Amino acid sequence: MKRLLLISIALLFVFGCGSYHGIMDIDTSKAEPACVRECATTYSNCFKTGIGYSNIMKACREAYAVCVSTCSSK
Repeated sequence: MKRLLLISIALLFVFGCGSYHGIMDIDTSKAEPACVRECATTYSNCFKTGIGYSNIMKACREAYAVCVSTCSSK
């Protein structure tokens, strides 16, 4: 799972449109790990459809942030 997320982020740097819409700055430290993994999977699937389209990547990032915010606390 982490490998897929790291590959997705690497692809963002290679094929991005000059702006970074990654998820590394979103705080997941207080969220339940299983829920965060589900959010990351959803983000990865969303991200795959948005390579090169900055607005789609931004929407995927925002959806990930909302998903993490709905996770239960540890």
